[in-house]
Amino acid sequence: MAGHHDQNPFAHDDDINPFSNHHGVQRNSRLTTLGPEPPVYGHVAAANNSLDTPAKLIKKQKELEAKEAELNKREEILRRKEEALSKTAGDMRLKNWPPFYPLVHHDIAGDIPIHLQRTQYVAYATLLGVPISLFWNLITSIAIFVSDEAGVFIFFSVIYFLLGPPGAFYFWYRPLYRAFRKNNGMNFGCFFFNYMVSTFLSFFFL
Repeated sequence: MAGHHDQNPFAHDDDINPFSNHHGVQRNSRLTTLGPEPPVYGHVAAANNSLDTPAKLIKKQKELEAKEAELNKREEILRRKEEALSKTAGDMRLKNWPPFYPLVHHDIAGDIPIHLQRTQYVAYATLLGVPISLFWNLITSIAIFVSDEAGVFIFFSVIYFLLGPPGAFYFWYRPLYRAFRKNNGMNFGCFFFNYMVSTFLSFFFL
């Protein structure tokens, strides 16, 4: 019994104790540190490749300019089509003048701005006075022919009576109407020129 020694239950086997020396060799319990990771050159290369060169930028600029020119061309085509449609719509408006045989559309209250309607009504009254004055001129020419046998006055009076009212409408009244409705300077110029010529002819023949 004396030679028998109980084994220490708290003793650890060297094989399972990492801190014990085994045959005089000290075990290193430290973990080795990892070295620096090598740089990833693929990502940098991809980033560098994503940058546009001057040649590519010039090419893209030319493409954008071509697209812009194409868009401007399409806008111009659409604008011309809209103008043509509006002009067609304007020509297709209801014809209501003259009342006994409608030939054109005439609506001062609906087409002319309020601050210009008074002037347009004065011009309209002047237009209505043209056939009245020409009819009176024809009557006086007939009276002169009966008294003095001057037939040439009747000839010019008849021509002026037949051509004067429609000429006054198309040559100076209609340009004034369009000038007020569309605010067009060319129509204003046409009105002033034709109205002066009409006034001169009226003094000459009447």
